[in-house]
Amino acid sequence: MPDSVNQTRALALNGQHHFNFQDSQLRECYDQSFAAGQGVIEEFRQVSALITAYDLFRLIEGVHSPRVHEAVQHLLLPHLRPVLRRWYRRSGAAIDRAAIELRNYLSQLAGEKLEG
Repeated sequence: MPDSVNQTRALALNGQHHFNFQDSQLRECYDQSFAAGQGVIEEFRQVSALITAYDLFRLIEGVHSPRVHEAVQHLLLPHLRPVLRRWYRRSGAAIDRAAIELRNYLSQLAGEKLEG
């Protein structure tokens, strides 16, 4: 296993970004994306890795994929909602059509606006 994935798992064990994933492929995609996000502002690494996993499995398996649904469940965890709001408000954020659709979808599911 690459050192970055081992470091990511160690961080997860320390509670810094632990999620209880049901799907091992989703967990692996998340871990790799989290490890690759070294240049991302620390508070956004979880959100970035979850959105990357969501995008990948949505593209490969479609919107009704169990992995896509699990990624959405994690994105909507109460402790991540303030981070999601900041994610969508951050300056210089490139918000494309897919990002807007995801933001609107998550907002609808959460019952609150996740935009700036």
